[in-house]
Amino acid sequence: MNVSIGQLTELQSHTERIRNICILAHVDHGKTTMSDHLIGSNGLIHPKLLGEMRYLDSRDDEQARGITMKSSSIALLYVPGAAAKPGGPRSCTEEEKAEKGYLINLIDSPGHVDFCSEVSTAARLSDGALVVVDAVEGVCIQTHAVLRQAWEEKVQLCLVINKVDRLILELRLSPQEAYERMKGIIHHVNMIVSGFQSERFITEADAVLAHEDAKATAAREQATQDQEDEDEENAFSPEKGNVAFVSAHDGWGFKTGQFAAMYAAKLGCQASGLAKALWGDYRFDPKTKRILRIKADQLHKAKPLFVQLALEPLWKAYEACDPGADVQGVLGKIVKSMNLQVTDKALAHPDTRLALRAVLRSWLPLSEAVLSMAVEMLPNPGQAAPERLPRLLPPQEAHLKGLELPEDVQKGLDTVHHAMQICARTLDAPLVVYVSKMVAVPALALPRQPGAPGPENPKEERFLAFGRVFSGVLRDGQAVHVLSPAYNPAEPDAQRQQLQVDGIYLMMGRGLERLSQVPAGNVVALGGLDTAILKSATLSSTPACRPLAPMLFQAAPIVRVAVEPAHPAEMPQLVEGLRLLNKADPFVEVVLQESGEHVLGAAGEVHLETIIKDLRERFARIELQVSPPLVAFRESVTLPSEVPDQPVKPAKVVEATTANGRCTIRVRAFALPGSIATALDENVDLLRLSITEAASAAAAAAGAWQLGPRRVGPNLLLCRNTILGPGLFDAGGSGVVHLGKRANQAFGAGASQEERQRELELDFTSDFGSEKGEGRPVDITIGRPEAAQLLGFLDASSSERGSEHTGWDQSLTPLRYSVESGIAAGFQIATAAGPLCDEPMWGVAFEVEARVHVDLDSFETGSVSLAEDVYGPFSGQVTSAARQAFRRAVAEADPRLVEAMFLCEVSTASEALSGVYAVLGRRRARVMREEMREGSNLFSIHAYLPAQASFGFSDDMRRRSSGAASASLMLSHWERLQVDPFFVPTTQEEREEFGEEGQGVGAANLARVLIDEVRRRKGLAVEKKVVEAATKQRTRARKV
Repeated sequence: MNVSIGQLTELQSHTERIRNICILAHVDHGKTTMSDHLIGSNGLIHPKLLGEMRYLDSRDDEQARGITMKSSSIALLYVPGAAAKPGGPRSCTEEEKAEKGYLINLIDSPGHVDFCSEVSTAARLSDGALVVVDAVEGVCIQTHAVLRQAWEEKVQLCLVINKVDRLILELRLSPQEAYERMKGIIHHVNMIVSGFQSERFITEADAVLAHEDAKATAAREQATQDQEDEDEENAFSPEKGNVAFVSAHDGWGFKTGQFAAMYAAKLGCQASGLAKALWGDYRFDPKTKRILRIKADQLHKAKPLFVQLALEPLWKAYEACDPGADVQGVLGKIVKSMNLQVTDKALAHPDTRLALRAVLRSWLPLSEAVLSMAVEMLPNPGQAAPERLPRLLPPQEAHLKGLELPEDVQKGLDTVHHAMQICARTLDAPLVVYVSKMVAVPALALPRQPGAPGPENPKEERFLAFGRVFSGVLRDGQAVHVLSPAYNPAEPDAQRQQLQVDGIYLMMGRGLERLSQVPAGNVVALGGLDTAILKSATLSSTPACRPLAPMLFQAAPIVRVAVEPAHPAEMPQLVEGLRLLNKADPFVEVVLQESGEHVLGAAGEVHLETIIKDLRERFARIELQVSPPLVAFRESVTLPSEVPDQPVKPAKVVEATTANGRCTIRVRAFALPGSIATALDENVDLLRLSITEAASAAAAAAGAWQLGPRRVGPNLLLCRNTILGPGLFDAGGSGVVHLGKRANQAFGAGASQEERQRELELDFTSDFGSEKGEGRPVDITIGRPEAAQLLGFLDASSSERGSEHTGWDQSLTPLRYSVESGIAAGFQIATAAGPLCDEPMWGVAFEVEARVHVDLDSFETGSVSLAEDVYGPFSGQVTSAARQAFRRAVAEADPRLVEAMFLCEVSTASEALSGVYAVLGRRRARVMREEMREGSNLFSIHAYLPAQASFGFSDDMRRRSSGAASASLMLSHWERLQVDPFFVPTTQEEREEFGEEGQGVGAANLARVLIDEVRRRKGLAVEKKVVEAATKQRTRARKV
């Protein structure tokens, strides 16, 4: 079927005949191969190259590796039934294309976990998704991940079970066994989606239960009813028509409805009724010519209709290719009975597999099965808009930070909201476009107007904004407002730029077609916006528009390398190349360290290799020196429940005093449970569910003052008025560690701890005297439960009640605010760089109290002086003291290193199991389970693998298993490394086992080794003896 650009642009105005769909799957499950057949239906690929060309893999490294790395888009025309006609799609007339055609905006996304950001960009621009699952491998870890991403983006799903031919040719399953296997896959996917639904339902029910009134009860009942309806709507079931069975390699596919239409006349029943009975425990009774349900005691004997009518004919066709079989006879009968257009030359082909493909592609064309399912089951932009709008514009963002909006701005916001809800495509409707990523294309690839000059530099890269129009009509040359994610309509002059669109393009895989305008509901590429958009943004024709919600990514950049030019004079080229790379890849992270190093952050090894190649060959075009991979760590303290067999010393109170002696801060650190830290780090919405697992944490969470670092991290700063039991200033003796001014004072060598503490207290009191008069120490109430309000543990009224103070305390309000701001700043700085190796903290909660010195004269007059002294501003002194106190509190609370853990799934043959376990054991992996895949000799092993030990893992696995094993990794969670980095053997048994320094052969202190590596890399001090043994002979040349 030859399709013109004019026919595609004509359909862009018919919203009801547009489908924006993406293809999601685990790596190597056949997404790109299947997309080749869909593209081939439009005549863009020669029939002999279908499934082999990988049309949407336009990069050389994609073709070399055989995996998709970048999401690609293409516009296709689909005419229902055209592929099944005797003449094929080419027999469609121009009238049929215009009147019955559908515009399919197809986005192919990567399946490798390292490129999960590309999946997020594809899901954001789509209304529906085709989830592809390998019939042999089943549901894998990345399948689970893409299902969650589609679910979070409110994308409607259809299931495609691919590689059915492998069940016949490789596993040699019978039709009945294949049916059971495919039924199990559908059940597994349904179970995953049901888990997402239950998760959201529990969250909604929890929010309803927080308001015990009649309206909340009614809302709960309505939410329950809506959830039940949604459960039924989203379940995958072949009889509903949202499951297809295909073989992308051989180019055929079907739905149960297709076989129902074939057999309805022969069986004397309606096609709609037969389609429902073609899946499930139903059989056909030839005597009565009725469809009956199979009884429970006959399940192992009777054949389901699906096996009889769908699978057995396919199995017979494949068996005809066996040596000695009558290929032409069997296939000729299929051609004759189905009236297929297959030539005698194709049937007589020497390669029987090619003859089989010709017949099956003509009988059951893959494009017809998949695209008809997409048209029938997936929504058009108008239908999807009301369902997706709550995700794109979350209701909680409507408050806009509590700022009052002018009436005209509020009216404009309501107009934009309504336009997006109905997918308005009129010229007077407000324009809203979401850009999910920036795409770098060669300047020569851009279409030019006739007579326009070409680019000055043929190797120049141009950036196009890849996005979707959600409302209005986008016109070439139109002025648009570029809104950053932090834009607030109440402050229209900030976080907003106005630019002119310079070129609108329709993405056609490897090519681009220039358009004059694009209405709502379509995917588009825009030029001229690269100066205003870094990675993603919202475009609007009016400033009265809220930015759309940011995309969700599966993981964070965990692998880092430092890059520098091979020739120092090329540093400007490197800086410019890093800027372009940061714009071109939505997931890459570029950081300039204080030392001047340029550090690149990537999702994994493959992603890292890809961005280094792009930087070297496309963006910087210089030779690079790349450091070994740098792994991110976190710092925490010991949680006693995680090490029940080890003694844990109680955390000490740390005291720090400002340089001028006017303020003393006491801090104590303790560990948060891993579930709470993970919820704070990844999903704040689920924190309340995690809190219920630890009753002791509930009171602490209700008094959360701030989160850190960056006010959103997994660490808590608690308010003093919510701390139960004695205060920190009630502690004394050996339970207090003194820092700051008093830490430098000398005591007698024979003085006891009690005498030192008494002297400190006397010294503290004497310091409160001043030249103006006597002074007094005052404990001030600090902290407001800001984080508790953010997390929903407290409402604003309870916070205000808790912050009321007595009359004498109100006179200290300026001083209290100064101390509060200093402690909060010190908390944020300290949690961003811990004491072990300057890595961010994870899962630590802090109790803090402050005592200030107040002159009696100032106190009686109600005026407290905050004048700057020789030590600098008072708040800055508090910040410095608080930072030292927080860091030392972690060091005194039995600190632990936290490392990232990958969820590893290894697929291996039975003969390679020993090699696989050897690799896993050598890399500190923790095996969770091992299971054998039914009907094969393959084993699936699930394990947790530390990120630090993951480099070269896949290559090592293939080498040790002789290519019989393959592994996939996905970032799972952070986990405390239960090794004391400061362990020193004390007993005779410990010295014999670990050596004098705890570094015995085979028992090296892993935590200390990792900490020292990070400290060396950052240029921090490392405790290491230059001379290990004084009596050992040393050479003049020291080799490190």
